[in-house]
Amino acid sequence: MSKKFQMVLVEWLDSNELHGWQYGEYPAELAYCKSLGYIIDNTDEKLVLSQTISDYGAHMGITIIAKGCVKYIKELRIR
Repeated sequence: MSKKFQMVLVEWLDSNELHGWQYGEYPAELAYCKSLGYIIDNTDEKLVLSQTISDYGAHMGITIIAKGCVKYIKELRIR
C-alpha cells in the first residue's frame, strides 16, 4: 500500500426514521452512530471513511459523513 491511511473511531449523528403509525408520544431522537474506518478524505464539508483498503489502493465500504454531524474522532493505533 503506497499511501498510509489513518484509522479512526468516529461518533456522529444521523437522521432517524420511525416506521408505521405513531400514537401519542414517539421518540423523536437522532441516531447516535459509531463508525470505525480509514480516513480517505477530510474536508470542511465531509469526512469520508473506508472500511477496507487493499494493498493496491482500492476502497470498499465507504461512508460519507457530513462534518456538522461529527461529534468525536479518535485516532486508533494498530499494533
